Amino acid sequence: MTKVFYTDTELLTGLAAGNREAVAAIYKLYHTVLTKWILSRGGLEADAEDVFQEALVVLFEKARSTEFCLTCKLSTYLFAICKRLWFKKMERSATYYQLAEDDEGNEPGTYDEDLRLYLEKEEQYEQLALAMTQLGEPCAALLKAFYEEKKNMQEIAAAFHYTNAENAKTQKYKCLTRLRKIFFAAGVKIKN
Repeated sequence: MTKVFYTDTELLTGLAAGNREAVAAIYKLYHTVLTKWILSRGGLEADAEDVFQEALVVLFEKARSTEFCLTCKLSTYLFAICKRLWFKKMERSATYYQLAEDDEGNEPGTYDEDLRLYLEKEEQYEQLALAMTQLGEPCAALLKAFYEEKKNMQEIAAAFHYTNAENAKTQKYKCLTRLRKIFFAAGVKIKN
């Protein structure tokens, strides 16, 4: 029987293992949205299909890497890959186009700004992944349980043997504070 809901971790694990259900779930969840985004930027359905396929290959390779640690939602990461691949495709084709006004209200022609912002965010994600490795245990596992696995404080308290949810919440706060110090010590500047 096909599962209805998958966590990001389950999708990545399934993709790395070549599980058809995981690939089908990724298509069902993200293909339409990413296709619409490319079509709104002057692309064709064939372009969108090519970009999505290339993005899945990149994601597959990342998922199989032991060093890879997803530090954001899978949808965010996959969209970033697709966006970067689309921009590269446009550069290679040397086609001049204007970006349609997007949901964030950016004016047409903001390609350079979009690319710059994307590259900054990608650098921040990489720095966050590095900071998480430097954070150590149990903090890294606790933050992963809360942010990636979407566990509530009661579940975390039980899993990490804290006396109650309030103690787990306090520990999460301390772990976040340590993570911020490590992250910002590297000189990464967060821009809104």
